[in-house]
Amino acid sequence: MPPTVVRGLLRALAPADVREALLADLDEGFERQLRNRGARPARRWYRRQAITGVVPLIRMRAQRRHLPSPTRETHMTSFDAVMRDVRYAIRLLWRSPSFTLPAVLTLALGLGATTAIFSVVHGVMLTPLPYASPGGIVTVFQDMRARGGPEQEWATPGNLVDWSAETTLFASVASIRQLATTLTGMGEPEPILGEQVSRSYFDVLGVPPATGRGFREDEAVPNAPRVVVLSHGTWQRRFGGDANVVGQRIMLGGESHEIVGVMPAGFRPVIVANAEMWRPERFNLVTPARGAVVLRVVARLAPGVPIDRARAQAATLAGTLEARHPDFNKGVGINLVPLQDQVVSDVRPGLIVLSGAVLFVLLIASVNVANLLLARASNRTRELGVRMALGASRARIVRQLLTESLLLAVVGGVLGIGVSLIGIQALVALAPSGLPRIEEVGLSTRVLLFAAAMTTLTGVLFGLVPALQASRDRGPGTVTSSGRGAVGGPGRRTRRLLIIGEVAVALVLLVGGGLLLRTFAALQKSDLGFDPTDVTVGFVIPPAARYPDAVSRVAFYDQILERAQAVPGVRTAALASVIPLTGGDSDMDFQIEGAPPPRTPDESTVTWYRIVSASYFDAMGIRLVRGRGLTARDPAREVVISETLAKAHWPGQEPIGRRVRFSQDGSWFTIAGVAADVKYQGARGESRNQMFIPYWHRPEGGIALVLKAPGGADRFVRPLKDAVAQVDKDIPVARITPMTRLIAVSIERPRFLALLVVLFAGLAAVLSAVGILGVMSYLVAQRTPEIALRVALGARAREVLWLVLGDAVRLASIGVALGLGASLLLTPSFGTMLYGVSPFDPLTLALTSAALLVVATLASVIPARRATRVSPVEALKESSG
Repeated sequence: MPPTVVRGLLRALAPADVREALLADLDEGFERQLRNRGARPARRWYRRQAITGVVPLIRMRAQRRHLPSPTRETHMTSFDAVMRDVRYAIRLLWRSPSFTLPAVLTLALGLGATTAIFSVVHGVMLTPLPYASPGGIVTVFQDMRARGGPEQEWATPGNLVDWSAETTLFASVASIRQLATTLTGMGEPEPILGEQVSRSYFDVLGVPPATGRGFREDEAVPNAPRVVVLSHGTWQRRFGGDANVVGQRIMLGGESHEIVGVMPAGFRPVIVANAEMWRPERFNLVTPARGAVVLRVVARLAPGVPIDRARAQAATLAGTLEARHPDFNKGVGINLVPLQDQVVSDVRPGLIVLSGAVLFVLLIASVNVANLLLARASNRTRELGVRMALGASRARIVRQLLTESLLLAVVGGVLGIGVSLIGIQALVALAPSGLPRIEEVGLSTRVLLFAAAMTTLTGVLFGLVPALQASRDRGPGTVTSSGRGAVGGPGRRTRRLLIIGEVAVALVLLVGGGLLLRTFAALQKSDLGFDPTDVTVGFVIPPAARYPDAVSRVAFYDQILERAQAVPGVRTAALASVIPLTGGDSDMDFQIEGAPPPRTPDESTVTWYRIVSASYFDAMGIRLVRGRGLTARDPAREVVISETLAKAHWPGQEPIGRRVRFSQDGSWFTIAGVAADVKYQGARGESRNQMFIPYWHRPEGGIALVLKAPGGADRFVRPLKDAVAQVDKDIPVARITPMTRLIAVSIERPRFLALLVVLFAGLAAVLSAVGILGVMSYLVAQRTPEIALRVALGARAREVLWLVLGDAVRLASIGVALGLGASLLLTPSFGTMLYGVSPFDPLTLALTSAALLVVATLASVIPARRATRVSPVEALKESSG
């Protein structure tokens, strides 16, 4: 193509305001080539540059009707302009599948994971409880901190009565206790769980029975006729949805109960999540007990009383009750906690950690897409330069590039909804038992709005920096540039900074996941003070109506213990009122012989007690530190105490042979032995004062059967039920479970949290590796002339390889250093979620840092090997052209 033709085409195609600059730029380059390389190479260079400059102008002029133009947009509506941008973006993305598919899939993973976790947070923490005006419902605790006790202690019946009388503070107050009983007379006896509640329970929650009624005042007093309200599920399962169920009678715990109501489907109990029935408490309102801390209390605040004012009024009420009942209420405050907060208090820290982890993953995904856009923008330099030469403003270019980014985000967000549906199903399936409100998790309208907001924010987040970077005014010379390296130094710096940032974020996630994984491992290995191997437990509740006194209960326990011991394969059978890790516990006051009696309730000595058989220590593998265990059916009154109790009351002394007396029993008991501490509340729980009392001296209304028997729990389910049925056919054995399963259940939540954080950390590491691979590939392409020159000057393949790998390792090392600093700041916030490991654990920090550096190095191997294959002749020829 002769120079005169080239100049004529440029004059015809280029706008007047840039025409002369384009020609001057071309002439200047020609003179430089002529001086440096001679006439013939200069003419070849001129033809190549002319073609690369003319062809885009011809193409742009031919397609000008498709290009968003500020001149044309003066005659278009804003909507038309936006739709023109969208159509143009669709065409560009459709033509670049190698760019579009990785970007969309990366965003789908990030947005899908974020939406799935938010659906859990929304369902568990943010959705209002399914009660009438749930914001006005509070849990009411006795605050015992002034007496050295907990901030949230259960209440006494006496305080419940006094709190209920405060109508300016509470509209209604209700108590709740777990009720475990037996349903008989309808086929095989069935253990059944429920809640024993005060009359106003349904009033507090604002949810009346769907059929029938609630409880009347005359049904909540001593010796009142027994009535019961059924759950919707029990009504369907045991009565087939009989519309005439109200008025029928059933046997619960050996007593006849009239069914007075059925709760609506979906009703959520307050305490017992799987409650199947409700029965009224029958309080003595004239002289309510003031020393028995046995009730959980919920209340509805009086109309117009906000929580802050309610707490102030509760503090005044606590002072009044302290003056009125100094023997029982001295130093006892009142703590009001919104019911919504109380329900999710145990899971809130873990959900916050998961939310932070998944947002970090989304941030890394956004960084990767931003890097892809930056690399893509460098290849569009000529196109963007022509458009700016044709009169497009920088704002116009930014708008078009942001439209492309938002379109990518929308497609990724739509696919992310599908990913989130799969994620939600997996989360619900993997969720630990007892996770509150997990059944309410799903894709609600709010979750979809959140997904839409995150999609928009993400599109702007990853699109803005590349758009601003690509739209910088570089002058008319960009029209004739080759496109390689057109983004220049600032673009390369931006990409490097983004890689450093995503490595830092990935390391924070890896450190968090490593700490939680080590916590789970420590919980698994924790010594709970007993040996769960081959131990199976089941629970038996003799009905009070048929076993009303100590003599009848002792006879029943003697017989079931004898029958259980006779089951083939059973090494040791035992009884216990409290089994480790099953929840529930009881304490009582005791007096040490020779010690002065307490002058006030604050000075009383308290212990947690367990009613056990003599064989309990052998069956559970609990070690006796000193002395001996209990002797079977020994008429002598003896007890075994825990190490913690011995150290607390006989420090440096020998407790064996000392005597104690309980507040409910005037007889003295002799300490026969000291047992190793057992963590009944799990590995995180503290070792408590514990006292083991023979069941024949203090038989309670419910007991657990413990079998030491190899072969698995399933093998002994039927024999254990038959053994109890031989004594009383109307008493079932409930919740027959291997002890190892109870331990596994106790650490389900830390396992679930560790699993998800490690999963997100692994995803973050993979995304970081992909980002490093992409950036290093781009940088190698940018440095091809330099690498070619090095090779031409004698550089060996090994030196070129380490040149690229060293660059990647430097970037990753800076990111790791920043990530370590961020981890040291963030991991202390894990607080009680960690166990057996420090937030600054050097092993976790070292291993995760090394792992991420290895991943970064491996990710850069492919572009590094590609660099070693650069042909110096071809590369230098291309760069010179």
